Amino acid sequence: MFEHHLEKNLNLFAFSELEIHTLVINSQVLRKNPLKDTARRVNPILVPKKKSREWPVVFVLAGFTGNGGNYFNIKSYEANAVQTLASAIQRKKAPMAIYVFVDAWTYWGGSQFINSRGCGAYEDYIIKELVPAIKKNFSVSSNPALWAVTGGSSGGYGALHLASQFPQHFGVCAAIAPDSFFPMSLLPELYSAWPYLQKWGGVVGVKKAMEQGKILGRRESHTLLNAIGMGLCYAANARGEVEWPFNENGELLTNVWKKWLKKDPLQFLLTRKKSLTKVKHFYLDVGLYDQFHLQYGSRQIYKILKSLSASVSYTEFSGNHFDIGDRRIDMWKWLNGLLSE
Repeated sequence: MFEHHLEKNLNLFAFSELEIHTLVINSQVLRKNPLKDTARRVNPILVPKKKSREWPVVFVLAGFTGNGGNYFNIKSYEANAVQTLASAIQRKKAPMAIYVFVDAWTYWGGSQFINSRGCGAYEDYIIKELVPAIKKNFSVSSNPALWAVTGGSSGGYGALHLASQFPQHFGVCAAIAPDSFFPMSLLPELYSAWPYLQKWGGVVGVKKAMEQGKILGRRESHTLLNAIGMGLCYAANARGEVEWPFNENGELLTNVWKKWLKKDPLQFLLTRKKSLTKVKHFYLDVGLYDQFHLQYGSRQIYKILKSLSASVSYTEFSGNHFDIGDRRIDMWKWLNGLLSE
């Protein structure tokens, strides 16, 4: 008789040194979020099987239209991100640590991991609910120098934001191609999206068309989602509506655009110099041919950090924005030198 057994849930992975936990948070701070997204947040956690120490912690923040659970998606002919990470840990190319894959999804594709009128209190959810839950449920280090926040693209933005705002929690920050330098990376996207926003009848019309299956899959869908998602994160008014930074003729509304720019790392990092000096290490990596021109923003971020005598590893690779997933391996190697025994 062949051996077989039943298991609860969907157990797709069997790692020799790691096990997968699921931390579900019924968030109080997200309970009345303006988009009516679920307050039940499901955060996959990679946990070392060995129980003999207090582990470092690595928060993993997904890029726009991604989420924590997406890293576990099965790929047909290659290892997914979590399988690649587990292999790197086994080969001592990544730190043995607790990895938290953060659920911060919103209807429009992401929260930027900040508090906003348009999306909700995602910074509070991470800092006031997720971080304490990790500390309560797992054996983790209390030393911020052994807590890293990491991410690429929008996740890189979130990493810079959270580390610079809360160095008492995150002493290590790794950002790959972080959203930055909004005049080059974001404003052109807004102009590109504008005719389609008018075509579909604004944000309300786009949502209705999405629910009817008319948006996703269209050539302009990412540009539309990006414009609306970023607008809700950065420039929503008291009614939760996006304040667009130009008029019908495309003329820039300077006072409105200033509100957007306050959320640009090139501006907010300059207002957080004292807290930046408390972050032990920074990692910045960006492609030379980034489609959103993020290499220019990254260079300026590097300049800001170096002016503060921060410890920074900075690299520009020969690739573009859609190659950043392959750059995680180098980031893990860097983390390994900081977080491993």
